[in-house]
Amino acid sequence: MERADVQGLMLFAYRQHPRSRFFLLRFAGGNPREWLRRVLTDVTSGDEEKHEPYRFNVAFSARGLAALGLDEEDLLTFQREFVQGMSHPERSHVLGDRYSDAPEQWQWGNEAEPVDAVAMLYAQSEEDLHGRSAELEKLLEKFGIAARIEDVALGEGGREHFGFADGLAQPFVKGSGRKRKPGESKLATGELVLGYENAYGKVNEVPSAKRRRGTREHPYFVAGSTSRVQLGHNGTYLVVRKLRQDVAGFWQYCWDAARAEQAPDVAARAKLIAARMVGRWPNGVPLVEAPEAERPPRASLNDFGFRELDPDGLRCPFGSHIRRANPRDMFGETAKEGLRDANLHRLVRRGRAYGPKLAGELPQRDDGVERGLYFVALNADLRRQFEFVQQTWLNSCKFAGLSDERDPIVGKDAADAEERIVPRPFTVQARPLRQRHSHVPKVVHVRGGEYFFLPGMRALNYLCDGSD
Repeated sequence: MERADVQGLMLFAYRQHPRSRFFLLRFAGGNPREWLRRVLTDVTSGDEEKHEPYRFNVAFSARGLAALGLDEEDLLTFQREFVQGMSHPERSHVLGDRYSDAPEQWQWGNEAEPVDAVAMLYAQSEEDLHGRSAELEKLLEKFGIAARIEDVALGEGGREHFGFADGLAQPFVKGSGRKRKPGESKLATGELVLGYENAYGKVNEVPSAKRRRGTREHPYFVAGSTSRVQLGHNGTYLVVRKLRQDVAGFWQYCWDAARAEQAPDVAARAKLIAARMVGRWPNGVPLVEAPEAERPPRASLNDFGFRELDPDGLRCPFGSHIRRANPRDMFGETAKEGLRDANLHRLVRRGRAYGPKLAGELPQRDDGVERGLYFVALNADLRRQFEFVQQTWLNSCKFAGLSDERDPIVGKDAADAEERIVPRPFTVQARPLRQRHSHVPKVVHVRGGEYFFLPGMRALNYLCDGSD
């Protein structure tokens, strides 16, 4: 991997920069090329090891690339899903964004509030964040670019708002330059970066654009063609979704279910019910290793499979979130085959939380403040990776032989023939009889989203130059 030419977000989660701010930009009436030229030297690449107080990356929607000079012929070289945009009816159908999740209900990313780019600033401290953010805001104002600003951060103690350890199941990407951790699946470089071999042993398709005349100081890269530049080389597709979490609603349901079972220790039972929905305990320990009670975490929380430890779902329910999001080795004729097939759909995640933490260990009372997760993921194939996971695993009512349920955490609403929302069940496999939870509340709501393209460093230089 040409780490000097990829943006740093591909390789790093910026955990040393826990404070962050996302700028959702609209270019209409502004001068995006000049703005990009001014911030270009601040963009963090994948080989920067210096300990700067902040990191900065930028990505563009199809609208944004058009505003930077790409025409229809250029845009048609990008993946169709990206060109359509996340709020397109076809994409909404695939992702299940209907009813309360419909794009018409979003805060941004829809027809009413389109987004041309997202600029992501990461800082070591609140002081660093505010100082650099003020400079960026002045530049945006100077070049007439409107911005919606969202403060996000790493969850306290590495946990998201429901209280569970987050970001544990990450893949290892070949050529990334970092050390592979126990339990990390090894992915071909082309599963993340365009212009490299993917899991099928083929070099993935690279978007291109008309060649512009360059200078000796700013030569434009050309790979395989003298008439067009391989604009997508060392780039990738970035998925951004703003997800509101109903923390009190989630825990209230777990408490009520525990009381209905007349459990001797209601709090412990409520935590177990929640853990079964997630597939892990709040501290990250997987249920396949600790099915009945939370225990101290060991060094690696990702080094496990489902086939040998829990083939019947008696430890970790088949419908739990971690099984659906990454089935690991549970499908296929053999464990090796199952893991290989699951790895065709892996994502590199860079999510961050927004809003304050709700007080209490298992909180049942809401404070009226919106909070949630900015889901951020990188992948080289939007349809085979992100959209497949959403449609075929998270939202499928027939996953792993189930009949009428979706992911209990992020699954979408379903409706009957008369468009009435039907109750959401969740099944816990057990012997001799399974346990069935009914009327599981919808606790995650989409508040915004868009597909972006994260260009390589040389491609950024091409985009901000006005030469023809």
